[in-house]
Amino acid sequence: MAKTNINMRFSLTTLLILFLCTCGSAQVTPAEALEGMGRGINLGNTLEPPQEGGWNNGPAQESYFDRYVEAGFTNVRIPVRWDEHTSRSAPYAINEAWMDRVEQVVDWALERDLWVTLNGHHEDWLKNGYANPNLRARYDSIWVQIIDRFQDKDEKLLYEIINEPNGMSVAQVDDLNARILGIIREVEPTRIVIYGGNVYANSAELFAAAIPQDDYIMGYFHSYDPWPFAGQAQRGWGSVADYENMERQLGGAAAWADVNNVAVTISEFGAIHENDYNDRMRYYAAYVDAVQRHGFSWSVWDDGGMFGVLNRGAGTWPPEKDILVHYYPDSPHRVDVQVENEAGSTGPVAKVTWENRRQDNDAIIMERSVNGGPFEQVATLASDAELYEDATVEIGRSYAYRMYTHRPDGTLLHGYPQRASITSNVQLPFNGTPLAIPGTIDTKDYDLGGQGLAYNDQEDSNIPGGFRPAEGVDLEPNGKGGFHIGYVNQGEWVEYTVDVATAGTYEVTASVASEQSGGAFTVGFPDDNSISFPNISATGGWTTHTTIASQGTLTLAAGEQVFRISITGAAPVNIDELTFTLQSTSTTEVVAGHGTDLYPNPVGAELRFTLPKGQGGQVDASGTVSVYNAAGERVREVQAAGNTLDIDVADLSAGSYVLRYVTDARTTVYRFVKQK
Repeated sequence: MAKTNINMRFSLTTLLILFLCTCGSAQVTPAEALEGMGRGINLGNTLEPPQEGGWNNGPAQESYFDRYVEAGFTNVRIPVRWDEHTSRSAPYAINEAWMDRVEQVVDWALERDLWVTLNGHHEDWLKNGYANPNLRARYDSIWVQIIDRFQDKDEKLLYEIINEPNGMSVAQVDDLNARILGIIREVEPTRIVIYGGNVYANSAELFAAAIPQDDYIMGYFHSYDPWPFAGQAQRGWGSVADYENMERQLGGAAAWADVNNVAVTISEFGAIHENDYNDRMRYYAAYVDAVQRHGFSWSVWDDGGMFGVLNRGAGTWPPEKDILVHYYPDSPHRVDVQVENEAGSTGPVAKVTWENRRQDNDAIIMERSVNGGPFEQVATLASDAELYEDATVEIGRSYAYRMYTHRPDGTLLHGYPQRASITSNVQLPFNGTPLAIPGTIDTKDYDLGGQGLAYNDQEDSNIPGGFRPAEGVDLEPNGKGGFHIGYVNQGEWVEYTVDVATAGTYEVTASVASEQSGGAFTVGFPDDNSISFPNISATGGWTTHTTIASQGTLTLAAGEQVFRISITGAAPVNIDELTFTLQSTSTTEVVAGHGTDLYPNPVGAELRFTLPKGQGGQVDASGTVSVYNAAGERVREVQAAGNTLDIDVADLSAGSYVLRYVTDARTTVYRFVKQK
């Protein structure tokens, strides 16, 4: 009887609290939440690695949320992985310290009046084993504990059931959505809950999911469309078809939301930094324009890396931040920069054009960035201006331009930046003086002259941008305080003007780095005089350099000439330096099978090399014997002694090899075959 009375008192008290809360303040609706959320950002790759800080970012910092608010973002999505912090046996308790940490980060956002989305992220154990009732019970328990901890938080905290449930069927995701929503509603009848579809949670998958019958739900989808551009840096976004496809996707999602009376947020979208600069800026502007017109809230994906937005270490923002926060459907658009050499001018002129979409805005403020530096104001233009000409540009530099204006109510309307490089029509050595051979060539010191003249690069921009950002060759830090050529693509090339001091035969080695095998390139001089570096092996990292020898040698004339590095392999490789070493003024090549200098040939375990005789018929035993595999890697090096030399090759793989015998007088080249 006492137990019944306690339950009755509890129930009456609960009803009274709910009644008072309902009368005191109206619960925010999904439509109101959608409007309040507005423009947002993800705290990505932070709380969802197996352990916080385990990927490319360190632990979350409170200062991030100050930066978000200062920038103008109004919502933050906080992806969280619960698996690594939850017991694998019933009752599946979440580690208390982890729950405290998640709550701390959520509170940092709520204390700054941000809307917050909290979810289950990277829960692959559930996605891959949903048929297992124990795994379902574990995820149920996780949400029971989340609710217990966060039920009293501000209504600006929203729950997202699960992120991208790839591996689950539509029926399984429908079951999951219904079950977790039911668990939440037992305690929080009006907390807004966000649901999505299966696989990668795109808009089509949201449409296929069952719509929960609930007054406080929102739908979400993710958009990295088209993926070859957004996620793989396929250049050239911005055609009429590209804009039409974006409008078709987002317009279709808006129509679905209207018909089904579901408020929809886009909780992830973005494009990687490796994309062409101008393409990426156009894409962000077009996307923000479209989602504003169609009434979505959104959270840009910021993983602190390839999709990074906030520079978390420095607390600074890239130019795309002002697109994300200050671009509207009435912002200046169709921005373009062209470089022209006008008749009678003393140098190139950058012409910036755009289209105004308002007639009642104030002055147009033009800003310029030089070589990737900060944007600075360079002109104040009339409110209806649509052209700016800059005659102060200099050859060898890169210039980005953007503009902004204001509505009558003071709203800032940013245009998006576009960039152009100023190049000459003459190919010249980088530092004004040809590079010296013999010697080491630093690959970053390629010639001036620009695209199509001094180099051919498939992207207009220098992707890393750490050195020579005005030009298109991709130069990134080499881990040694300098820069090497990276982000190479098959068919690209770069040229160098050199001065060969002494005519003769040159051995060429290259310092390279790669996480993948299969990269290849050639070094070519005039008259089809070239060597190759084929099938380069992985070195252990993008800044872990290994010196490899070319396949073949070069016979060079003395004097000034131009050589070209051509990328011939499909796999990426970073090229740091080329070293040209004079071997002799004459070279003899002995073809395998002609004579007995190498015996046996083919060889199994031990190769006998009979040293060649020099002038006068005497054996020259002063040289060095080097053996190279087909990839140009030196696999043996032995100092000559006596008339013959026995070389152990038992551990070498089967295939073709080159043996070089180098003396002060000449280089002799042999070829042999290693059998199994």
